[in-house]
Amino acid sequence: MAYSWERLSGADKSAILAAVAGGPPPPPRLVEISWQDRCNIDCFFCSTAEIRAGNHALTRERLVALFDEMRELGVKAVRLMGGGEPLFRKDAAALIGEIGARGLAVADVTTNGVLLTEPVLRALYAAGCDEICVSLNASNPASYAEMMRTTGKNFDRVLDNLRLAAALKRETGAKTVLRVQFLVYRDNYRDLPEMHRVFRESGADRFWLNGLYPVRPMPTMDDSEIAEMLRLYEEVLSQDYFERLERFSFWERSIAGRIDESTRRVFARAPLSRRAAIKVKRAFDLSDRRSRRAQELHEFCLVGWYGTTLNANGDAVTCCILQDHPTAVMGSVHAGTLREIWEGPAYERFRAELREIMARRGDAADFSRSCSVESVCAEKGACPMRSYYWADDAAFRRRFHEVVEGMRAPEGEPFETLTGGRPRLPVLAPRSDTGVYK
Repeated sequence: MAYSWERLSGADKSAILAAVAGGPPPPPRLVEISWQDRCNIDCFFCSTAEIRAGNHALTRERLVALFDEMRELGVKAVRLMGGGEPLFRKDAAALIGEIGARGLAVADVTTNGVLLTEPVLRALYAAGCDEICVSLNASNPASYAEMMRTTGKNFDRVLDNLRLAAALKRETGAKTVLRVQFLVYRDNYRDLPEMHRVFRESGADRFWLNGLYPVRPMPTMDDSEIAEMLRLYEEVLSQDYFERLERFSFWERSIAGRIDESTRRVFARAPLSRRAAIKVKRAFDLSDRRSRRAQELHEFCLVGWYGTTLNANGDAVTCCILQDHPTAVMGSVHAGTLREIWEGPAYERFRAELREIMARRGDAADFSRSCSVESVCAEKGACPMRSYYWADDAAFRRRFHEVVEGMRAPEGEPFETLTGGRPRLPVLAPRSDTGVYK
């Protein structure tokens, strides 16, 4: 589980399902917040460069008031991430303390790790932080400098901070999971074995291998390069067997089937003693069952009933994937309360559009009449976050599937019957005979 889904009671989950079916929305249970959009490094792939260009920051006073609003609403956890580096403000440790003082959990913080200092670590551990995810991304100072557009010395600094985090975790008895993320793309996929070695020396608990999501123009991989990447993935997996590697995901193109095939191949040739290990078997079986369930049960987006994202300029937006689009803005915390935004007309329209996607079983090719959703919201496997946090909740998945099965698609074109909001301008399409846009 992730995104604090495990903190939900049975009643919380039932309220979400009832709202999906057309009832009133339950309060948000998770708030992802980017409390400033500045960053101390300038990764070439950053998906929120436009937001950071505004050099915005939520004031300490507004943040403290927001934490009070969250507590009153019934928010269970806060995620610290978003458009900038969450630790790139001098009062980061104090703000984390304000969150914990209100009984709100810090679900996780995603950081580049350069400023993961002792005061910040102690504040996170004291607040009961579930997870610290460090985006190391590269395996050596030179690759790090090229990818992150910063000095290679920061690579060594981050590794030192990870080792400090591990030492303080032992000292304090914190239950926080320390994760390291590596982002894989054409220029660094040959470093997969070295990424594994660096992780083992970092002191962290687990690591992810994630394909770099194509949110910016970047060099793409051909079939031969993907084949080589999968061979190197098999090399890493044959040493780890999912003991500390949590997943390998790739979003540049759909290769989930090939990743599964590589995974099965590694386990098929594993030593008998290794194959018999309970932890390994559980990891492989869980992954296999999850893959099969994903083919059988609906997995549409629930973010409109579960949580919201607050950007540093005060905008409350639908989610981290759509946040660059003006149509994703649901309101501003400078003009209203979190409750007013969550229960307001923009969110109601957003939820209605999500419902229609469900009712049409994702078959909504024309988005010219939608206000907030995009094609990525409908296409299965297109959004890496759509069902990430609840995909392993088998009981909830079955109930959600039943709710969706009970929905009936409206007559007419997609989103044509919905009221409220202002649909986007019609999307131009090329004429089939000339290739010229109509």
